[in-house]
Amino acid sequence: MKRLGAATLILALGPVAASAADLAYKARSAAVDPGYNWSGFYVGVNGAYAWNNSGDVAVSGTPLISVSQPGAVPFAVGGLRPEGYLVGGQVGWNYQFGAGLVGIEADFDFADIKNSRNVDLPLLGPNVRTSASEKIDFFGTVRGRLGGIVSQRLLLFVTGGLAYANVKDSANINELFNAPVPARQFIASASDLRYGWTVGAGAEWAVARNWTVKGEYLYYALGSRLITGPQTNPVGADFATYSFSTRGNIVKAGLNYKFDWAAPVVAKY
Repeated sequence: MKRLGAATLILALGPVAASAADLAYKARSAAVDPGYNWSGFYVGVNGAYAWNNSGDVAVSGTPLISVSQPGAVPFAVGGLRPEGYLVGGQVGWNYQFGAGLVGIEADFDFADIKNSRNVDLPLLGPNVRTSASEKIDFFGTVRGRLGGIVSQRLLLFVTGGLAYANVKDSANINELFNAPVPARQFIASASDLRYGWTVGAGAEWAVARNWTVKGEYLYYALGSRLITGPQTNPVGADFATYSFSTRGNIVKAGLNYKFDWAAPVVAKY
């Protein structure tokens, strides 16, 4: 009889105990916010503004330039500072371990980063003008990322890696630019894919389960190069050389969509 009573009591209290355990589990789950899972692949879009560090384009050449422009060579076209906007996209992958994160990101942006400068040679006055210009029409990077999760949805990171861009440089010496028929001489230009490096830092915020917004700063350096312009009027063996250095800064804002690769948890009863 006692056994029958105990069994009856267990059967009666079983659903109550199960309900209490379920409520306790839900309470514990609600008290502990699991936060945002940063692991996985993502794609996104970005917009940016870039400005190159102000630099001088050094000008030198054959003796003819020094003789015809006494006291002026070697000289420089000062303050060339290309700047402008970028727009494009990125793709990447993150792996979260505890409060740390490692990842890799590749981005590509169409760009309109440009500037032109000129200088009048001091002894010959405004009749002899040397001009130089630079333009970047696309820019990309492939970078590693190392971050720390400060709060459950805020990521701070440092980044660095490869940078590349299509860079167009041009320069000339205009000996009679105030005349009715200007005489541009020693015309030089080059347009090619340049490679270098970039480093930076940023912050990313998870605004929803699959969406994040980010802001970052990058410094990049694409090296230096010389371009040469031959004498054209009259045609001769003399030439001028122009030295360009391409390095600068980018501030960028972006929006990412992260793919959720985790399989849904199916409750079993």
